Amino acid sequence: MSGTLRPASSEWVFDEQAFLRKIPYPVVPTNLKGVYAGVAPPDDFDPNTASPSELIKNGILWRRPTAADPPAFREAWQKVFSRKWLAKDRIVPTLEPQVGRTHILKKAPRKISDTNYLGYAWSGAVSFTGGPYVGICGIWTVPTVSNAPQPPSSYPSYDSTHYIAYDSSSWVGMDGFGASTDVLQTGVEQYVDTSGNPHYVAWYEWSVPNPPDIAPSYVYQTPIPDFPVSAGDEMFGWVSYLGTTAGVIYLANNTTGQHFSITLPPPPDATFSGNSVEWIMEDPDGGEGTNTALAKFTPVEFTFCLACSPSATNTLGDSTCNIETLDGQVLTSVTLGDYAVTIDFIG
Repeated sequence: MSGTLRPASSEWVFDEQAFLRKIPYPVVPTNLKGVYAGVAPPDDFDPNTASPSELIKNGILWRRPTAADPPAFREAWQKVFSRKWLAKDRIVPTLEPQVGRTHILKKAPRKISDTNYLGYAWSGAVSFTGGPYVGICGIWTVPTVSNAPQPPSSYPSYDSTHYIAYDSSSWVGMDGFGASTDVLQTGVEQYVDTSGNPHYVAWYEWSVPNPPDIAPSYVYQTPIPDFPVSAGDEMFGWVSYLGTTAGVIYLANNTTGQHFSITLPPPPDATFSGNSVEWIMEDPDGGEGTNTALAKFTPVEFTFCLACSPSATNTLGDSTCNIETLDGQVLTSVTLGDYAVTIDFIG
């Protein structure tokens, strides 16, 4: 923990100036207390030739790979930085916390074997080896969602304009599966409303178990309505810890060119442990065990599934998790590939 958080009688407070002095790159405030957006590098900045210190000063915490790194690491860097991420397409995101909704595991999945789990919420790949982790990345295409055969849910969308019948979220994240219970994550919610219409919205959160009354609002799902995403868009997500000072999230839409980064003070009970990393398709807010119905979705393939420790880059890890209903029907199937994970809906 950074030690900058302190309790208040009515709201979460922290030492803003002490926090900002520890951030090695320029940031600006967003509309949400405690969340700072990274400033875009100038258009003539080239990550492929910049020094390590120049990368950090421009908010790129991802170490540029060398010939000694795994081929997938070099290919991922090339995939992300072969295009020009223009300053005009960098946004300061508008953030709308949805208090009460969360992506943290509300019940631990049950172990089927040493590398296979079943639970009500998360489906995808999890790595426990090679940590402690300080960063994770993944590239995926936003799936198309539709009504599933199971009975629907009915609860309000984040903007309260309609009700959700079938829900899902595709995301990358750190911690939350195993020894550590908090999780830092970002991705896309894909859901179908009660009229059968699909919706897509980007989000992030840094969730902790049993959030205290005095905590930053981003311990809950925080949609980003001014960062449009659609089915078929290719997303790049990067999540990392900046020592024990902050969490850092970078999310880019490779289809539209829009991108942003945010830097966050840790919420109470954040551990920075880096015990696990995940590439997940989720039935949100507790999943099938809490009357949330998983949407039917086209296959989700995460590629360039890489996680970094302080001294090395490690490839996709060792375990899979699938979603089951309360009566034991398995709704998803996970296949691990070469630095990739594919998640299919089979319900």
